Amino acid sequence: MDEKFIDNAERFLNAYASIERSLNRQLCKNDYVPFKKLVRLAAKNNAIVAKNEEVLKEYSDLRNAIVHQRARTEEIIAVPVDSATENIERIAELLDADENILSFATVPVTTADETTTIKEAYSLLHEIGGDKLPVYDRDQFAGIVTMDRIAGWCVQGNSVDEPVQKLISDEGPETVFMKRTQSIMEAVLFFDRHMKHSDIAPVILVTESGNMHETPIGILSSHDLSRILAALI
Repeated sequence: MDEKFIDNAERFLNAYASIERSLNRQLCKNDYVPFKKLVRLAAKNNAIVAKNEEVLKEYSDLRNAIVHQRARTEEIIAVPVDSATENIERIAELLDADENILSFATVPVTTADETTTIKEAYSLLHEIGGDKLPVYDRDQFAGIVTMDRIAGWCVQGNSVDEPVQKLISDEGPETVFMKRTQSIMEAVLFFDRHMKHSDIAPVILVTESGNMHETPIGILSSHDLSRILAALI
């Protein structure tokens, strides 16, 4: 058999084994679990697996065909085409990367405090090219001010010299806090779940241990989502 086809089979099996290890690690499984079941379970909490769930199940069947034949004889009769080999290697690499959330967050985080005026808040957001500004009152998180909220305030003819805290309301974006070691996939799932039920884009603030009273070291908004998905999927 052509060496290229044998090489494809070996590469495919290596990538398959890497994916199996990654799924077991993510699900904290120590005992044997069938590959298709691993995929089904992981797809609930991992966007990469969810997006590739069906093709991974198909790769399970292909892998079984290759391994079964290899167990009886050295001849390999089932081999993947180049596209399948390259695709499973791509998935394996994504799952093995295990990027943490800070790899994609905007750092450092620009914040406002109780002395910041609305005019100053606008200038801060304009300077960083952002649209969401965390506000802190005596080192306690008070809420998020958005560029849209600032625009609405100005259109109504209100003074821009008022404190930025006047723009914080219960109608503002939902904010969650995640610790710096959390997976970027947890952030992706949060965005996905939230945006199915709300038109207001949420915000993730990253702190050392995920405590809202800690200084933020990274920020993620829906503005970052397309960039994250492009890199991961």
